[in-house]
Amino acid sequence: MKHHLPPLDTLKVFESAARHLSFTLAAEELCISKGAISYQIRRLEESLQCSLFKRSVRQVYLTEAGQTLLQTTRKLFDELGETLEHLADRGARSGVSVAVTTYVAARWLSAHISRFNEQHGEVAVLLQHSVNSADFKLADVDLAIRWGPCRQRADPTRFAELQMPLFPAISPKLLERIGVDSTLQLSASDLQREPFKSVPLLCEDRRQDMWQEWVQSSTGGRSLVLKNPLRTISDANVRVQAAVDGQGIILADNLMLNELENGLLVAPFKEKLTGFGYVFMSAATRILSDDAQTLKAWLMSRIGHQD
Repeated sequence: MKHHLPPLDTLKVFESAARHLSFTLAAEELCISKGAISYQIRRLEESLQCSLFKRSVRQVYLTEAGQTLLQTTRKLFDELGETLEHLADRGARSGVSVAVTTYVAARWLSAHISRFNEQHGEVAVLLQHSVNSADFKLADVDLAIRWGPCRQRADPTRFAELQMPLFPAISPKLLERIGVDSTLQLSASDLQREPFKSVPLLCEDRRQDMWQEWVQSSTGGRSLVLKNPLRTISDANVRVQAAVDGQGIILADNLMLNELENGLLVAPFKEKLTGFGYVFMSAATRILSDDAQTLKAWLMSRIGHQD
């Protein structure tokens, strides 16, 4: 809807001059010349086609039209000021929003945010866990961490990448159940043979088949197709626990080192899939606050340390 309003700078000048009943005081308040005040008032009167001030040698007075306009402009400016103050307060309290899965938040980001807070305790970091949902929009958050290909090329939305090679991991108790020595070194082709070919492969509900990506990479691109049953578990934390419980084989990354070091999972397959990892993103169209810029720079420094 188009608004038929006079130039807004003329209303600002009018409100000051009408409140003070003085062009001189209005000029001092707005840090402009008295001549500029007179010019803006004249523009406004021409726009409205009516007089707003009665002028005498040493004083100005409001006309009836001027009194009516002053009441409205003061009310609107007061409401606008309150709204802007409210928005500024809300922005100051809103903190920095980071979209991230609970898996990455618990296994990587949480420890880093704790260190960040030691240096920047005034910055509130708000985690949102909708990063993999179908309706997720990067522009709705300050920063996001998503799984995907590490392209290592210019992209206005990407500011860092944390590469995470993928490798199969399996529970020792599942290996025992199918009669396989957990100390054996295995290869991708073993998954096509008994006793492995009937073992479920745990996967995420993605259009990209990461298991097939892994086997293609492991066999030098040969047309080896895995026939194992696939068990889709979208939540990565639940998928890890399913692997620990012996429900199938999982494609692990280094965020599962705790399970590997404690012997809950073992990694007997020698091949790894590279070129994927966690991509740190920010919408190119979003203007980041100073706090968001601080966190972004800090995360980039931590990724550089790879810890």
